[in-house]
Amino acid sequence: MKHKYERTTVSITKVRDEKIYEAVKAAVDLVGGMQRYVRKGAEVMLKPNLAYPYPPPATTDPRVVKAVVKLCFEAGASKVYIGDSSAYSCKKILGVGRWTNWDVIEKTGMAKVAEETGAVIVDFDEDEFVMTQIPDGVILQEAPIAKRMLETEVIINIPALKTHFETLVTLGLKNYHGILPDHYKVQWHKDEIMQKIIDLHKVVKTDLTILDGMVAMQGLGPRCGTNVQMDLIMASADMVSLDAVASEVMEIGADEVESIRIARMQGIGNGFMDNIDIVGEKLDDVKKKFDRPDVSIDGIYPDFQIIKGGPCVHCYGRTKIMLDDLLAENFPDNANVTNVFVGINPKQIPVEQIKGKALFIGDCAISTAANLRYALGDRAICVDGCPPIASVHRELDKLRAEQEKKK
Repeated sequence: MKHKYERTTVSITKVRDEKIYEAVKAAVDLVGGMQRYVRKGAEVMLKPNLAYPYPPPATTDPRVVKAVVKLCFEAGASKVYIGDSSAYSCKKILGVGRWTNWDVIEKTGMAKVAEETGAVIVDFDEDEFVMTQIPDGVILQEAPIAKRMLETEVIINIPALKTHFETLVTLGLKNYHGILPDHYKVQWHKDEIMQKIIDLHKVVKTDLTILDGMVAMQGLGPRCGTNVQMDLIMASADMVSLDAVASEVMEIGADEVESIRIARMQGIGNGFMDNIDIVGEKLDDVKKKFDRPDVSIDGIYPDFQIIKGGPCVHCYGRTKIMLDDLLAENFPDNANVTNVFVGINPKQIPVEQIKGKALFIGDCAISTAANLRYALGDRAICVDGCPPIASVHRELDKLRAEQEKKK
């Protein structure tokens, strides 16, 4: 195949004896060295994945971020910022979750990294978002984008290595969801989410991407998967190429990943495996077959009767997350939840067949099973949204509160 891009380079290094700084430096040196990206006196913005108030691999390893900060200062940076806006489902401002963005910054160890290195934390939620025109935007023709991501001279993206039940993988491209404010995160979060994020890359330049592959996540990422010890660092000036190689490391073909296909088609980067030079470790020596995201809900939850209409992957995934979290609470009789309705037009069984409470997950189930929902009265639990992200946390919080009152 003929490509319009020049050949690109992606480096892979192995972390040995927990020498993370050395591995990060080696990965960056293989793609030109930090001096290639950070001139003396430059200000640098680091964008790790701080989506949740949880440790790696849900978020970027603070030790990797610390190594990148050190390399930037050694290259002559005058100032290094670390910033993000965490997932809106974590936030107090939407009436769910238990944290502010600053809490997430502290819980992920980034505040400590700043204290130890002299970097400056930028809480995107408390800083400024600038409404920005997006040329050739498909989903977003304009969007409020974190000001520091637009105006800082050098941008370094530091994602984590994870699968994702909605987007198959979440790597460098997907990491930019955190440069939007919460009311833009919550919108366009279904099948259009990757085009939405690719639109952001049309106006936000990225000079270097450094992937944290210390401990990766497989399965039901980006939060509920299982850990895979990889001890890898990857780097590239071309984010799309890095995402392609990182996907192959997980034995997920680059051509299978929608975000990579869209990005290279719309001129964001290369991403064609036959047009990428891999330096450092050999791909075949480091790749490992990851469990893919599986949002199956049939025949898995014997405690619940699940009735589906035509649910999309987003409601399947949220149903799985909610039921897994509910079971993990060990409430007596599962807080009296017995039935689950999800999707468009789930069969409305006679109300007499429902002995306890029923979950209606997603706006489709809530609206198309309205008669049954009305008949159930306060036994109906509406997990609203399209997709129902924040409401999963909200309704679980309500169930916890009810159980506490009974004690």
